[in-house]
This record gives sequence, structure tokens and C-alpha cells, in this order.
Amino acid sequence: MPGKASYPAEAIGRVGVRQNPFIGDMMAILLLVSVCLFIGLPRFRSGLDLGDEGLLAYGAARVLDGQVPNRDFVSLQPPLSFYTAAITFKVFGTSLCSLRILGLSLFILIPLLIYGISRNLCGRALSLAAALPATILGLPYFGFVPFAPWQGIAAALASVLFYFRATLGRRRYLAFPAGCLAGCTVLLRQDEGFYLAVSTLVYSLALNYARGVPISKPEMKRVVAFWASGLIAVLLPFGIYWTAKGALPDMFKQLVVFPLTIYAKTSSSPFPSVSSGLTFGPQAYLVLYYLAPLVEILAALELARRFARGRFGLQEATLTFLVAWSALFYCQVLARSDLCHLLITLPPFFILCALCFKAIQAPFVDIVTQAYKNHSASVLAKTIICGLASTAVLCFLWLLTPALLCPALPAADRVPLERAGVRLPGADNLKALVESLQRLAPPGHPILCLPYQPMFYFLCNRPNPTRWNYLWPGDQTLAEHQALIQQARNNPPTIVLTTAEADMQSYAPAILDYVHQEYRLIGDVGGVMRIYVPSGSLINSRLQTGDSPGGRALSRFNGF
Repeated sequence: MPGKASYPAEAIGRVGVRQNPFIGDMMAILLLVSVCLFIGLPRFRSGLDLGDEGLLAYGAARVLDGQVPNRDFVSLQPPLSFYTAAITFKVFGTSLCSLRILGLSLFILIPLLIYGISRNLCGRALSLAAALPATILGLPYFGFVPFAPWQGIAAALASVLFYFRATLGRRRYLAFPAGCLAGCTVLLRQDEGFYLAVSTLVYSLALNYARGVPISKPEMKRVVAFWASGLIAVLLPFGIYWTAKGALPDMFKQLVVFPLTIYAKTSSSPFPSVSSGLTFGPQAYLVLYYLAPLVEILAALELARRFARGRFGLQEATLTFLVAWSALFYCQVLARSDLCHLLITLPPFFILCALCFKAIQAPFVDIVTQAYKNHSASVLAKTIICGLASTAVLCFLWLLTPALLCPALPAADRVPLERAGVRLPGADNLKALVESLQRLAPPGHPILCLPYQPMFYFLCNRPNPTRWNYLWPGDQTLAEHQALIQQARNNPPTIVLTTAEADMQSYAPAILDYVHQEYRLIGDVGGVMRIYVPSGSLINSRLQTGDSPGGRALSRFNGF
């Protein structure tokens, strides 16, 4: 975090700080960390996601086995997120608990980065106000799983912080790590990396055009060169490596072509409509769908007004960047308008709100100062305005907590499996089910989980014989369905798990026909999951009838 000498414009347009900010900043940081730990420690090991979390965990396990993302298994996320998860497994052990430790670390880091960026633009109070919403409107809703978007957000925020210090703080060399982090953002989440790069270039052009900025045009060119060098320093080696591994063509198809041609058709969700009672319950988060673009539009209009009047200085250049960055991030909601995709757009918006609120409160503080000719009066006016705004924000967050905070589960619910370490109601049932599946499929024998339960590959520590860890209506072509069947026949799975067979029949009938023709049903888990084995295999009859610990687990397990 910046120290006393790090605030060239403690609030942009007002240079200098009256007192050493170090103690105040440390107190704000301590408060943020305390809030994160208070929220996160009881919850970060609660719950289990058979789908997306399983996809990340098993993808990282495949990387540890020497496989290359996109080449050896299909992924709609860039490869770096699997490598960071694999490194986490190497350091802390291969378990979901290790993955959640990474998620908890990101949960703490993101508010701190928001505070650091805001602190270059605003005072401590507004910077803290910008960071606090991220403790509720963020990773807790995702069960503290470090999904690729959140890894990308952390890298993007760190990149912006370094770039601000390179430009506003006159530390030009920091543009290089800013570029490196921008490259990491691209490799963690391609759309977020693209939005960050565009916004950074817009900011650079705005600084180059603005008057009264603390950086000359020749220096600005050097900063951009440093930033571009850092970007290339990350992307080029990885590009060479993945080209040598033959993964680059598949990456282009899965990460560029697929999102532009198929994703919006198969995964889009309707934009939510305003309903009655919107602001008096858990559904209050719907306000954010409309508040974010409203603030961005109003900020853009104010920028246009200032530009038309010939006013474009440091504050306007910075506001241009934040409007561009926040608006581009919001584009993720337009493709899929669910709460998950809304939350990953908000960190830049929080910073934009802090700067906008600072611009709004400034005229009122100036009026009070001129009326009373007293610095204490202006401080009091600022405190009252910030206090009222903070109260409104805290009340709003309090309304959202029932919908956004995952429940804290007791230690007695811990799943006693080597690769788990998380807490889940019915933990013993899950343990018995996994151990039953492991007995059916000895170590090294593949299993097939359809359409989308990759968590069982990870928990059972059994390989998937195909390149697909998921099936989704419309995402795969008929030719790809046939390819999956052929890969399964080349390395026949010892067991096949299926859910939602009625739905699969509508979008993957060939795969379901393959299962029914070559496998026979031996278990139905709570009416949710079906378990198949090859037609010619001999299975313990007690498992089929439920007369065993594993069989009893199959009969009483009711899903997640």
C-alpha cells in the first residue's frame, strides 16, 4: 500500500496530505482484513459444487498429471487458472480445502487492492467505502472457490494499482509489472484481460491529452512501452510453450471462436426485470443490474460536459479510465445476466462510485467552507455526508447478506475424504458413496460422469477417458458427441454416472444410447444419479440391493 510519499494527488486535484497517512491506512487495512476473516473463516470450507468447482479441481489434477489445458481437455477458461490451482495443490496438498485456501486469499486480496487503487484517487474514508462492498458482493456467493474470473479480477486490480503508481506516483518502472499482471489477466480470463488492456490504453491516451498531469508526454510514451514490454514478457513465453505443445489451435477455438459464435446462444440468460418489494429483501441485488450502467452513463455524460467546456485534466483522465473499465466489465452481464456474472463485473464499479461520490460531495464541502471560513466546519460537513452515504451502503449490504453469504457449517459436517476437507450436510453419505465408486473402479480405471459432475473424477481420483469434463446443451456438435463416444470406447470407463437423463435425451441422445447399450444400471442414488457398469461385468449383488455400507449409501444419498 502507498506510504506518505505515494499520494501525488491524495484526492485528485488537491496535492499533498496534512498528516502521515501510514497509521490511518494501516488501520483501514486491518479493518478490511478483519471483516474478511470474520466473514470468510467460518464459511470458506462450506458447501460443494459438483460442476464448476469440480471442473477447476479436476482440471488442475489433470495438469498435475502432465496434461495441457485445451489440448488434452476442453476448457472455456484460459489455462493459467488451472496452473495456479495446480500450484496450490503442490503447496498445500491435493484437496478441495487447499483450493478454498486460495479462494480465501483472493477474497482478502481483492478488497485490499480496491482500497489501494481508490487511495490514489480519494481519501481513506471513500477508499474504505469502495472496498467494503467487495466483502459481501463477491467470493462468498461462490463458496470461496477461486474460479478463473476471480483470479483474473485480482490480477487486473493489481495491474491497475501498479499502473496508477507508474503514472500518478512518478514511478515509471512499475509499468512493467503492471503489464506482466495484465498478461496474467489475459491468461486467467481472456475477456477481462481484453477489457483491461483496452481501458489501460484509453487511460494512457487520456493522460497524454490531459492538461496539468504529473507526467510529460515523453514519459508517458516510456510508461506505455514498459507496460507493453511486461505484457509481451508474459504472453510470448507462454505462447511459445503452448505452440510447441500443439495447444494453441485448440485454445483459439475454445477461448475465442466459441465465445463469439456459440456461448451467447447456449448460455445466455434473460436480463432481470424490476419487481415489487425490490429494495426490502434478498432480491435487492437486482438494483445493481441497473445502478451500474446508470452511474456509468451519468459519469460519461459529465465527462462529455467537461470536455465540451474545455476542461480535461487529471481528474477527467482518471474518470475516463474508470468509466471505460467499469463499462467494459459490465459487458459480461450482457452475455449472461445471472447473479454470478453480475458480481464479477463490480470491482471497477466500486472504485468508480468512490470517485463520483468525491466529485459530488466537493461542491457541498466548498459551500460550507466558504460560509463558515472554518476548516473544522468543512471536515464536519464531509464527515456527515460520508456518514449518511456509508449508512445507506451498509443497510443495502445488510439486506443482501441472506442471499449472498453462504451458510457457515459446523466442523461435524466435514467430509472425511482425502481430497475433500470441506463441510457438507450428509458428509458421511458422500464419503460412503465415493468409497463405493472407488471399489467399483480400482485405481487407474477410468470413470465417466455425465453430463456435468466432474467433482467425482476429483474426489474418486479416477481419470476421465475423454477430453470433455462437461456436456451442455448446444455447446458440443454431433461430431463431438461421436468423438466422445469413440474416446470412451478406446478406454472403456469402469463405471458411468448420469444425472438428468431426460434432459440429456434432448441434446445428447447418441451418448445416452451408447451408455444404455453397453452398460447396465446397478444403482439409483436418491432418484438423482444413476450408476452403470459394463454389461458383462460381475457386480456384488449386495451393492445392487443396498445390503452393504456402500449400497446403503447409494439408497439414502439425496444429492447436494
